[in-house]
Amino acid sequence: MGFGTAAGEGAVQTGLGFDEGLLSGNQSQIAKLIAPQIQAQQQQGQQQIQTAGEFQNRSGGTNSSAQNNIDTQRANVNNMISQLTGQAAGAVTQTGENLLNTGLKANEVQDQEAQRIMDNQANSLLGMGITEGAGDLEGLGLNWVNQALSGGGNSGGDESK
Repeated sequence: MGFGTAAGEGAVQTGLGFDEGLLSGNQSQIAKLIAPQIQAQQQQGQQQIQTAGEFQNRSGGTNSSAQNNIDTQRANVNNMISQLTGQAAGAVTQTGENLLNTGLKANEVQDQEAQRIMDNQANSLLGMGITEGAGDLEGLGLNWVNQALSGGGNSGGDESK
């Protein structure tokens, strides 16, 4: 297996693993897969809460604003998971179709190569000698034996009947 094939196979397996993890429905696995994105959402929200706490009036409105920010963070993460799940389903399907097509094409190429090898062997000097020799043997009576074994010849030896 060449470098390109091995690297491609590794990339496909990594991508499929990610997509299948998203599609698994396992919340802890999904959280691990998109931890960097979740962390970025949380950091952005925390910065907004901190800025509001430092520069706004300290009243019930600040607390309410902070709670709304946290709710927005959760909604953004849920939306991201929803979008990624839809994309993952499409990606897994597309990858499967591509791999099936690649496998079918490889089988087709292998069949063509086998046919080419058989044609080359039949057209070689040895191959032509074998097929011509077999034709000569048939002329010597092997076709009669073949017919007798297959039930097509008569066993009495008298062909005039």
